[in-house]
Amino acid sequence: MTAVASAQKSVAAVLERWSGRPTLFAVAVMNAITGLGLAVTIAADNFGQDSGLFRRCALRLADGQPDFCGFLYSPLTALVARPLTWISPTSAMAAMTLIGLAIVLTGVALETRGQAPVDRLFVAIATVGFAPVVYELLLGQTTLLIAAAIYPVARRPDAFRNGIPFGIALALAPKPLLLPILVWMLVWRRQALSATALTTLLLTGVGISLLGVGQYQEWIAVLSGAGRESVGGTFILSARDTGNFSVWPLNLLTFVLGSFVAAAALWAIVRDPSKGFVASLFAGLLLAPYSLLYAFSILLLAVKPSLEFAPRTTRVLALIANIARSSPVAFMAWSIVGLSRCLTSRRSNEVRITESE
Repeated sequence: MTAVASAQKSVAAVLERWSGRPTLFAVAVMNAITGLGLAVTIAADNFGQDSGLFRRCALRLADGQPDFCGFLYSPLTALVARPLTWISPTSAMAAMTLIGLAIVLTGVALETRGQAPVDRLFVAIATVGFAPVVYELLLGQTTLLIAAAIYPVARRPDAFRNGIPFGIALALAPKPLLLPILVWMLVWRRQALSATALTTLLLTGVGISLLGVGQYQEWIAVLSGAGRESVGGTFILSARDTGNFSVWPLNLLTFVLGSFVAAAALWAIVRDPSKGFVASLFAGLLLAPYSLLYAFSILLLAVKPSLEFAPRTTRVLALIANIARSSPVAFMAWSIVGLSRCLTSRRSNEVRITESE
């Protein structure tokens, strides 16, 4: 027993010694190479796809077309995206990419305060090269905007005003992956949840008054139609060969897996704020009817708290993330490992970047 304990201490010492800058350097190099490779491979077919969609819907609204443009975002999104119509399509695509990049770099600056400049540089390279972030930036998607809206809720003490940005995000893009986060807020951020709900309702009312009930009815029909098709397994985004990383479409195996994910997330949420928050992020991605690669960029919010209660697992997952994403099954397993580490019996202290408001 003494020999075994001594060996375990030696392994722990080795891991601890390599857990700082060498690990950051390894992740940065890995993500820089694989992220650049992904960007070169998919840029031609994906650059500005979603930002272009926002612009087209905004143009339809500006031209006075009364019918809803048919995307999964609320009709109010087309109104908010109106500035994209004031510039050329290429400029609009570049603008959305630059906004996302600015959010990433601002987040890195906040999350790495107090660290050495070289370490902050490694973190920035690793973050920008993270495959979901690469895909998100190329598409001009909204996941990073949503993450920025959640940031005050996750990193600050519970306060009413911290929930307002998230409420704006929900009014514009009520994505299924956000539902577990709302459950987490119900347990740990009730004041912020009140602000989120109130803001969402108020902005929805504004949208209906400005755009009419008809557009919102059409939008709800689009959402429910997508849900019905997902349940039936025919929704195109839920097909395994389209790169969906969630448990859908459901069959016996994925139903059992989904049940485990939901139960694990609820258990973690009830027991501990930091672990529960990380679990809610993983559960949202795994249980949503579809989770394409860009959606996993929201996991940037999970890194800081995960390093507190599962530092070794977090470092390993960060190192292999871009490799695992090449297979839906492998990336699903990667996500489940991350979720499972939230179930450890030892409680963690809640992580807050901002210690006072």
